[in-house]
Amino acid sequence: MTGQAEFPTSQCGTELRRADVRAARLLGLDGAEPSDDGRTLTVTFLGRAPDELGPENIRVDGGRRITGLRALAVDIERADDPELDDRMLVTLDRAGDTSRYRLSVVLADAYGRPGTRPFPGFDPRYAHTGFSFGADCPSPYDCRTDEGCPPAVRPAPVIDYTARDYESLRRLVLDRMSLTVPGWTERHLPDLGVTLVELLAYTADQLSYQQDAVATEAYLDTARRRVSVRRHVRLVDYAVHDGCNARAFVALEVDRSVTLRSGTFRFAAVDVGRLGPQERPELSTVIPDEDLDVLARTAAVEVFEPLGGADLVLHPAHNTIRFWTWGDQDCVLPRGATSATLRDDRPDADPCPREDRPGAAPCEDTAPPGDRPGTDKPEPRTRHLALRPGDLLVIEEVLGPRTGAPADADPAHRQAVRLTSVTPLVDELYDQPVLEVTWAPEDALAFPVCLSSHGGSDCGPIADVSVARGNVALVDHGRSLTFCGGAPEAFPVPPEPVRTAPCGPGGCGCEDRAEGSPAAEAIRELLDRARDGRQLGPEQVRALDALLGEAAVRRAGLSVLLAPGATAEGEDGEGAVVEPPTADAQAAALETLLDQTRYPVLPQPFRPLLRYAPVTQAAAYPDRAHVCAGQAALLAGVPERVRLRLEGLWHRACDGHHLSRAELAELTVLFGARVVQELRLAERPAAGLRELLARRTRLLAAKLRRLEVLTARARSGGVLGRPIVWEVAQSWGARYAAGLDPDSPALAGPAAGIAVQDPRAALPEVRAASAGQEWTPRRDLLADGRRDRHFVGELEDDGRLALRFGDGRHGLPPAPGGTLEVAYRIGNGTAGNVGAEAVNHLVVCRDRPPQANRRGAAARPQDAVRLVRNPLPATGGVEPEPLDQVRRLAPLALGRTMLRAVTAADYAELAAALPGVRRAAAALRWTGSVQEVHVAVEPFGQAVAGPALLEAVGHGLEAYRRIGHDLVVRPALLVPIDLELRVCAAAGYQRGHVLAELRRVLGHRALPDGRLGFFHPDALGFGEPVRVSRLVAAAAAVPGVVSAEVTRLRRQFGRDDGELDDGLLRLGALEIAACDNDPDRPENGRLSIVLGGGR
Repeated sequence: MTGQAEFPTSQCGTELRRADVRAARLLGLDGAEPSDDGRTLTVTFLGRAPDELGPENIRVDGGRRITGLRALAVDIERADDPELDDRMLVTLDRAGDTSRYRLSVVLADAYGRPGTRPFPGFDPRYAHTGFSFGADCPSPYDCRTDEGCPPAVRPAPVIDYTARDYESLRRLVLDRMSLTVPGWTERHLPDLGVTLVELLAYTADQLSYQQDAVATEAYLDTARRRVSVRRHVRLVDYAVHDGCNARAFVALEVDRSVTLRSGTFRFAAVDVGRLGPQERPELSTVIPDEDLDVLARTAAVEVFEPLGGADLVLHPAHNTIRFWTWGDQDCVLPRGATSATLRDDRPDADPCPREDRPGAAPCEDTAPPGDRPGTDKPEPRTRHLALRPGDLLVIEEVLGPRTGAPADADPAHRQAVRLTSVTPLVDELYDQPVLEVTWAPEDALAFPVCLSSHGGSDCGPIADVSVARGNVALVDHGRSLTFCGGAPEAFPVPPEPVRTAPCGPGGCGCEDRAEGSPAAEAIRELLDRARDGRQLGPEQVRALDALLGEAAVRRAGLSVLLAPGATAEGEDGEGAVVEPPTADAQAAALETLLDQTRYPVLPQPFRPLLRYAPVTQAAAYPDRAHVCAGQAALLAGVPERVRLRLEGLWHRACDGHHLSRAELAELTVLFGARVVQELRLAERPAAGLRELLARRTRLLAAKLRRLEVLTARARSGGVLGRPIVWEVAQSWGARYAAGLDPDSPALAGPAAGIAVQDPRAALPEVRAASAGQEWTPRRDLLADGRRDRHFVGELEDDGRLALRFGDGRHGLPPAPGGTLEVAYRIGNGTAGNVGAEAVNHLVVCRDRPPQANRRGAAARPQDAVRLVRNPLPATGGVEPEPLDQVRRLAPLALGRTMLRAVTAADYAELAAALPGVRRAAAALRWTGSVQEVHVAVEPFGQAVAGPALLEAVGHGLEAYRRIGHDLVVRPALLVPIDLELRVCAAAGYQRGHVLAELRRVLGHRALPDGRLGFFHPDALGFGEPVRVSRLVAAAAAVPGVVSAEVTRLRRQFGRDDGELDDGLLRLGALEIAACDNDPDRPENGRLSIVLGGGR
C-alpha cells in the first residue's frame, strides 16, 4: 500500500519522490497492513522510525459504518540490517469495516489525543498512508493504475444513418477518413486505401440489404416471401393452403377379367391437339411409362394415379351395365333417386337374349366364374356382375331420349355414385337375374335419368337410353417419381457441427489442447503426421469426411480424387489420390480445418429444397370423418342385424328347415356353445330360436356394452383399426364385422364428396426416409414430441417445396451425417382439371413379365384393356392461395372458426355441418333448473331422422357444448297444414289440366323442369311461416289460372287462429310446414282446391 495521501491533488504514473525521501533521510510511511483479527496494524517506514512514538501520535481516519478508531498501544521494531526498513505494530481498540482508512503519524494535542499536525521530521506527502480491513482477494485486473494524463477526447464525426446503398456508403467512409486520417488525400482507384473503402462500402451495402429484408419480412403487411406470410398468419390460427390436386373417375373397358396390381399402373391425359397432323404420334390405349417423357416435350401430358392403394379388379361384364325396367317402357329414375335395378345374366344363359324379351340389347362378353355373393362359403358364381358395396358406378346417358342417336345424348347427364348395398334378386316373370343397388343420400341423382323412351324416325321404343359403367377407378392428379422403380431424390444430411470442449476452471488458465473432441484429436494426429513429412492417404481423409462432413473438409482444401487412368475407387483406397499431394500443403489444409473446428460456423438448419415443382398437394383419402362415421353406423346396426338374422332363421325353422353347420357355428359365436346346447337348436330349432329372440338382449349384454364403447369411440373421431375389427369378428362373427376394415372402399364416403376437397386440409404428397425411418408431412410441428417423425412442407416463391424438420424438441430431425431420400409426386392445381374424355391412356411399366391366361398363352394384364376414359371432368384442382387474399382474410380468421357453441344459431350451424344432416335448427329453453338446447335435425333422403343419426349428431355437438347446457337432439317437427284454395280457371283451359298443375306446384315433390314444389323439404326451412301471398302467387303463376284465393289456412286438426286475417301461419323455431296431400296419410297435411271456370 502506498504511503501517499488518499486523495492527492495530482496523479503520477511514476513515483520518484520515494527514493528522494530515503536519500534525504526524512521520515515517512511506506504502508500499513491489518492482521487477521483486524486489531493489529503492521506499519512500514521509509527507512528508520522516530523515537518516542505512542498511541497519542497515531491517528486513524475514515470508515463508513465503523469510525473513530483509536490506537491502544504502539510497538517499534528496529531492523538490524541498515538496508531494511523499521516497522511499527499498532494495536487498535476494534476492527474496522471494509472501506478505506488513513493512518497518520501526528503530534498530540493539548489533551493528549492525536492531533492534526504531522510529526516533526516526516515528509508531508508520506506522513500518512491508506489501508483497508478487507480480505486481500486476488484480482483479475492489472495493478498498474491508469494514466493520469489521458489523450484529449475528440468529438466523433457525424454519421449519416440514411446512407443505405453502395454509393452513399462509399461517400460516408471517404468523408470519415478525411477527418480521422487527414494526411491521406489519395483518391485514385488503384490506391489501396480506396480499394479498402470500396470493399467496406460493398460489405455494408450487402448488410444493409439483409437488414432491410429482415425488417420487411417482420410484418404481415410488408412481408413478400410466402414462407414469412405463412408463419405470420399461423399465429392467428389461419392455415394458408398451397393448392390442391384434382380428382377424377376413370372407367375402363376390358375383354377379359384381369387384375391390375397396385403400383404398376397409372393413367395419363395426353393432348396432341396442338401438334400438326403430320407430327401427331400414333398412340395405343396402353403406353409404357418411358414414353411419357418423350410425349411431354411436344404434347400436353397430365398424369393421374389411383387412390387407395388397392388392386383394381376388372370384369368385362362391368363395361356396360344395363338397367332393368321390369318389362315396362318409358321409364325414368327421378331426380333424388338413391336406388336402381341392374340387369344381370347367368354364365349359362343365352348370351343373345330373345328379341321379344324386354330390354333386349346387343350381346355382352361373358366373365369367368367368381364367388356367389351372400353365401357362407365360396362356390362358382352364377352371375355375371360382381358388384359389391363400395364399388363406384357412373350413370351415363348414351342415347338421345328423343332420337335414339348417340350424338344426341346429353353429356351433362352423367353422375358417379358409390354403392352402399347390393342385393341379388330374380325377376320370376322373365326369369331374369337382377341386382338391386342403393347408394348414399348424398349421391342422390341430381337429374332425372331416362332409362327407356319412344322416339326416333319410326317413333319406336328406345331401350338403354342410360347405362351404368363399372370398372371405375378413382384417380387424382400427380406423377410419382418412384413409379416403375424410379429413384427418390437424395439429400445429404449435414453432419453434427464439431464443438470443442470448453476450457476448465484451472488455476493456470485453459489447456493448450481441448479435450473431449474426437474430430480435433483426429486432426491433430494427422497434422503431426503431415508435419513429419508423411503424406495422408485416401482412407484418412475419408475418416475426416465422416467426422466433419465432406463439405467442410473440401472447404479447408482437402479432397479425394480418382487417380489418372482409374475408373473406380477400390475398397482399400486404390485408384484414388489426395489433393493436395504434398505433405506441407496437406499440413496447411489441416491447420485451416483445425481453425474451423475451433471457430465453427453457425449451424444452418437442414431444410432441403425439392428439385421438381409443383409438388402434389392432396387431402387424405379416405377422409377420416367418413371412415369413422361408417364404422359407427355399422357397429350401431349390429344389434338390429342380429335380430333380423334370428327372425329369418326362425321363419325358415318354422317352415321345417333345420339349421346348417355354418348357421349353428354362427349362433355359437354369438351366444356361446353352452346356450346353443341348452336350447337344443340342432334338434328343435324353432323353439330354440324363439327363445333366443326373447333372451338375446340379456345374453348379449356384455357384448352390447363393449359395442357401445366402440361405437362411441368411432363417433368421437377414432378410426377402429384391424385389431378392433378382428375383435368384433371373434365376438360377433365375420358376418357382422364385414365392411369394418378402415381400408374398405365402402367406408370411403359418397362419390359426391370425393371430388370436393378442402385445400386447407391438403398436405404435400411427400415421404422422406433416412436410416430406415420414415417422416410424414404435417401442417405444423407444434404438437410434436421429441420422437415424432414429421416435417412441414413450405412452398417457396418460385413454386418449389422446402422441407422443414423438427429441432429435437418439437419433432425428430434426421440423423446428422446420413442421407435423406425423398419420394414425392409432381402435379398440382388447376392443371389437373381436365375435361371429360381427356384421360385416355393406361400407363404401365415396360418390363412387367406376362401372365398366362386360361388358354395357357402368355398375356399381360394390360393387354386386356381396350378403352380408358373419364366420363366426368376432373374437379377439385385449386391453385395456391394468393398472398393478397391471405392478408385480407387472416385477420378475420379467429372470428370465423367456431370452437364453442353459445347461442342457438351456433348449435344449428354446427349440427348442419355434420354428415347426413340436410338442415338443422336449435332453440334454448329454460327448464327451471338448467338450460336445455333443443336441436332439430332434417336428414338427407328421409322424412324423419333415425335414432342412429340423432345419436351421431349428439356426439358431434358434445365437443362444442357450452358448460351448463343440456343437449337434446330430436327430429324436425313436421306441422301438417290444412289448406284450401278457390281458383278460377280461364276459358279454353281444361279444368283437369289446371287442377293437376296446381297440385304439382303446391305439392311436396320436384317439378319436371327442376323447380321445387311449394311444400318441398328444400323450399321451406325451419320456422319459416306459410304466407298467404306466396300461396296466391304460386297458384296464379300456373297457366290458365285467372284468380286464386286462400279460403282456409290452419294446422291440421286444429282450429282457426286468425291465420287468414294475419296473412300467414306462424311456426315454431323447430317446426317445418308439411302438406303431402296423401289420402292414405292425412296426418301429413291436406290440400283442397275448389276450381271454377274452364271447360
